[in-house]
Amino acid sequence: MHDTTISTKDFQMLAGIVYQETGISLSDNKVDLVKARIAKRMRTTRIPSLKEYINVIENDASEFCCFIDAMTTNHTYFFRENKHIEYMVENLPQGPMHRIWSAACSSGEEPYSMAIQLAEAGRKFEIHASDISDTMLETASKGIYPKDRTRSVPVPLVRRYFQQGQNKWDGYFKVKKELREKISFFKYNLISDPPRDEYDVIFCRNVMIYFDHETRQHVVNKLYQSLRPGGMFAIGQSESLVGVEHPFKYLRPSIYCK
Repeated sequence: MHDTTISTKDFQMLAGIVYQETGISLSDNKVDLVKARIAKRMRTTRIPSLKEYINVIENDASEFCCFIDAMTTNHTYFFRENKHIEYMVENLPQGPMHRIWSAACSSGEEPYSMAIQLAEAGRKFEIHASDISDTMLETASKGIYPKDRTRSVPVPLVRRYFQQGQNKWDGYFKVKKELREKISFFKYNLISDPPRDEYDVIFCRNVMIYFDHETRQHVVNKLYQSLRPGGMFAIGQSESLVGVEHPFKYLRPSIYCK
C-alpha cells in the first residue's frame, strides 16, 4: 500500500522543485495531477510513502530526472496546430539549407510533422529538436507511435513516411529511417542552458503557457538570440506574448519574426 497523501506544504515544496528546474509553475489546481504522477513513480520504485519518495528525489539524481519527466510530460500528436507549419513551409525563403529548432519537442511529433511537410515541399533542411525530458527524447528518437497519433496526417503521407507495425507492434507506426535521420534530438533546459546557434525557424509551442511572466520573458528573449535576422518564431495557439517585452515583429497570430 502506498501513502500518496500530499499536504499543502509537500505540494508547495514539490512545486518549488519543478519551478526551479523547469520554470513550470504548478498552481494549486494541479494537486491531483501531481499526486497521480507521483503515485505512479512510487509504484514503479516500490517506495511506500511520499516522505520517503521526497527523500529519494533529493538524493538520487536518476529518480530526480524521472520525477521531472513525470511532471513535464504532455500528450501531443502529429500535425497538431498545423497552420504554423504550413505557414513556415510557404514562407521560408529559398536557400541551400534551412536550420529549424523544435525547442520543446515532447515525444517528437512536432519535429517529425515539420520534416514530413518540408520534405513534401522539396526543401533541404536539418531539424534540431530538444526537450527537458529524457523519457520523451527516448520516445522521439525511436519514432514509434500508437496509430491514433497520426489521425490528422493525410493517408498518403502516412504511407510514405511511416512503417506499419506487425505482430506485437500491431496498432503502431514507426517513422521511416530516412526521415528520422534528418532530425537530431538532444536534452535542453529552456531556463538554464545558454542560447544556441542561429536558426531560420524556432518553434516553442504549448510550453510557455505553464511559465510565469518572469520565466516567459527570460525564455522569449533567449530564443530571440538564437534566431537569424528575418527568422520566424512560433508559439502555441493558446499562448500569447502580451505583456512580455520583446523585440519580435508580429506576423500573424502566434507567429513572429526577428
